[in-house]
Formats: sequence, structure tokens, C-alpha cells
Amino acid sequence: MRTGTGGDARRPAALWLPALFLLAFSFGTDDMVIAGILPDIARDLAVSVPLSGQLVTVFAVAYALGAPPAALLTARLPRRTVLVAAAGVFVVANLAAAAAPAYGALLAARAVAGLAAATASPVAFAVAAAAAPEGRQGRYLAVVGAGLTTSLVAGVPVGAWLGEALGWRATMLFVAALAAVAGTALAVTLPPLPGGAAGRLRDRLAPLGRRRTLIGLTAMVPAGAGGMMPYVYLTEVAGRLGEVRGAGVAPLITVVGAAGVAGSLAGGRAVDALGARRALLLFASGMLAAPALMLAFALAGGPYPRPVVAVLYLLYGLAAWGIGPAVQAWLIERDGGAAAGELIALNNSAMFLGFSLAGGIGGLALQAGGAAAVPAAAAGCLIVSLALFGTAFTGSRRKEE
Repeated sequence: MRTGTGGDARRPAALWLPALFLLAFSFGTDDMVIAGILPDIARDLAVSVPLSGQLVTVFAVAYALGAPPAALLTARLPRRTVLVAAAGVFVVANLAAAAAPAYGALLAARAVAGLAAATASPVAFAVAAAAAPEGRQGRYLAVVGAGLTTSLVAGVPVGAWLGEALGWRATMLFVAALAAVAGTALAVTLPPLPGGAAGRLRDRLAPLGRRRTLIGLTAMVPAGAGGMMPYVYLTEVAGRLGEVRGAGVAPLITVVGAAGVAGSLAGGRAVDALGARRALLLFASGMLAAPALMLAFALAGGPYPRPVVAVLYLLYGLAAWGIGPAVQAWLIERDGGAAAGELIALNNSAMFLGFSLAGGIGGLALQAGGAAAVPAAAAGCLIVSLALFGTAFTGSRRKEE
């Protein structure tokens, strides 16, 4: 991926790297802020809250399904052009959402926003990796990833507050403004990095024919499911562990978000210090340890003091968001070349697919065994993921794999 990126791309990233961070921040905010303004949307557009909840689903589905084809279709285009154009479409989609006269129009705008985010996100990660100075690739990847996690503790609360104070349409305008600033900054500061060399679709998908790469991507599905489950059902799990309910939930969400930011940055440093494979195993093990400890505490008794619950979720946040830079660096390290963007897109799709499964699997576990069954189900998914990663790392090293 570094080949052909141009030497000036590796100059100090005082401007373009924060712009990538802000773009990722706007995507993360748009994805998750809807949950905080669902009742307002439902009342304004005269639909049920469950139906308005599909505005979250359509964004995630559009992202998961759109990332791989978008990466393939834009692979040859200059990286700055792709990022700025995708940011522009994202801005327009959120402006359209703010002006939507009916539920159907809002649903369509959310789908377009998800596709725009799916197009830009893999390119943002690939650019950060390609343009990073030697030995700092993990940290540059982590900065972009931190944009997503920071949206949990900053973008989502601000967007929800705006929705409560000025109406949900103001929240959409807020997201559009964030992306507009990021896109403008990238247009001005990002070096003109070229796209990949011309090639056939079959050549770009060739890395999927490599056994260990395919296994690693597959491992991200149960990793996404198990990693997101304790967050999706945070109120139930935290309520079981420490009777954390009502006003006590918001501080715990803040703990998770702050830990996620720290975990993402720590994950990048771990990649640079330990290598991608060791860092990936470290954080995958941490992801398993967090729900395993939650389950052990739940089975041992309780309720526990709230600081104990906060520590458990602190560990969870560090590990769950720390694994991202390691996975991306491992994929680029193994199969980067002209297919780096496509591989990161496939990785993001696998992760979002796992996120979509988290609600269903966790819900079945909750119904069958109560709150303690949620971390048990999460741990089961993460054991599968860790086993798959182990297979990917220790499998055959033949060229064909």
C-alpha cells in the first residue's frame, strides 16, 4: 500500500490526520445518535418507536453491504477525491434527513448516509496506514479509529442534547456540519494520493483465496457479536451486577466510551511495539476476559459496588475497541498492496454483521437465562473468534494457503 503513495504524504500529519479523525467522528455520531432521539422522530413523523428504530438498522445494513462493492468501485480513484466526494454525499444525505417530510424519505436518507460512510471509512484507514511514518502505522490507524469511539462520549451526547433542545432535525444538521468541516479540511490538506493500479476484480479479491486471511475476516463476525453484546444490553448486565439503573447508566456509558478511546489509541501503540499479530491476540484475549469476569461475578453473587461494575466495563471498553487497529494492521501487513482498501472494507462489513447479530443472540440469551446469560453468550462468541484467529495465525504458511 505504501508503494506509489508519494513521499510528501508522510509529512507531519498536523492537519489531515485530525481531519480523518473528525470524519470518522461524524460517521460514528450519525450511526449511534439516532437511538437518543427515537421518541422525538416517532412523534414528529407519526410512526411507532420500533419502526423509527429501523433508522439505526438501515444505516448499519447499508454500511455492511455497501463497504466491499464501494471499495472495489473506487479502488482506482485518487484517495482524496474519494474521501471528499463521500463526505459531500454524507453531508447532503444528512441535510436531506433534516428536511425529510415523511418516514420513507428519512429512511432513504439514512441508507445513503450509511453507503457514504461505508465508502469513506476503509479509505480513511488505508490512507492513515499508507501515509504513516515508519514505525507509527498502528498509531495513525488508532487515531482514525478513535474518531469512532470518541463519538460515543462526545458526539452522541451533544447530538442527543441538541435533539432534546431544538428537535431531532437539529441533530442531523449537527452531523452534517461535522462532516462538512472534515471534508473541507481534507480537500485542503490531504496530499493527492493515487488510487490502486488498474486490475481485474478477480485480482483484487485474490486475498480472499488465502486461507488465513479468509479465516481472520470470518473471526471478526463472532468478535463483533461478542464484543458488542455487553454494550447493547448494558442496562440489564449492569443492573444485575450492581443495580446500575436509571441515572446511573449514563456515567457507565461515559466510562465505556472513554475506555474505548483509550483502548483504540493503546491498540495502535501495541501494534507498533509488539507487532500486529501479538497485539491482536492480546486484545482478543482481553475481549474474552471482560465478559468472562462479568459472568463469574454474576454467578458469585452481588449486587456489587458500582465502582466494581465500572472497572469491569472499563476493561471491556479497553479491549473491545483496542482490537481494531491490530486487525487492520494485520490485514494490511499480510495482504495490503492494491487490495488494502478492499480488505479493510470487508473487515468493517464482517464487524458490522457481528454487531447486527449481537442484539439477536444477546436477546435470546437474556430471555432464556436472564442477565447473566448475556456475558455468557458474549464469551462463547469470543471463544469462537479467538479460536479462529489462532487458526489463522498457526495455519499453513505455504504461498497458496
